[in-house]
Amino acid sequence: MSLTIPLYVLRHGETAWNTERRMQGLRDSKLTERGRLQAEAMGRSLGRELEGATGPTVFLRSPLGRACETAEIIGREIGLDAGQWRDDPRLVELGYGDWEGLSWKDIEISHPTALADWRADPHGYCPPGGETHAELRARSAAVLAEIAASGVRTVIVGHGVSGAVLRGLNLGLDARAMFVLEKPQDAFFRLLAGREDRIVCG
Repeated sequence: MSLTIPLYVLRHGETAWNTERRMQGLRDSKLTERGRLQAEAMGRSLGRELEGATGPTVFLRSPLGRACETAEIIGREIGLDAGQWRDDPRLVELGYGDWEGLSWKDIEISHPTALADWRADPHGYCPPGGETHAELRARSAAVLAEIAASGVRTVIVGHGVSGAVLRGLNLGLDARAMFVLEKPQDAFFRLLAGREDRIVCG
């Protein structure tokens, strides 16, 4: 089912583990000062997008801490009551299992072919104790289908990979193409009817 009204997909601001290039997945680290400034910029840009919009807007977020903190900052920028955010566990990041908290350098010591193996099979590859792209795709597709069926403008604050999968589903991409989509923290995306527009924050 195609989106007939915009869906905005935003990634959380920069975190301490982002700066250290550590895998976060279902674990968490706090926003950096830069990450909080990114969230404020997202809020200003989202506010301009929503200014003058008619009809309701639904605000969804991943329940992980970095997404919640980003959403709260965005909400303050647009004058949104904190209680209007709805947590949806299907929006959490891809689970990296035993790799969470590790850098790629750490991972390559114990799994030297990990990145090559993942790129070779992005749909089915599973980090030890983690989640496959196929599993993430299934939960993301369910969210997207519900939003499309509702016909209600929606804002999502989530994560890099899970957000890319939502975008890829809207664009009709396969797992390999989704794997390489950019995952910015200084821009977000407006999804509508099988296309997307990149909105730079400022």
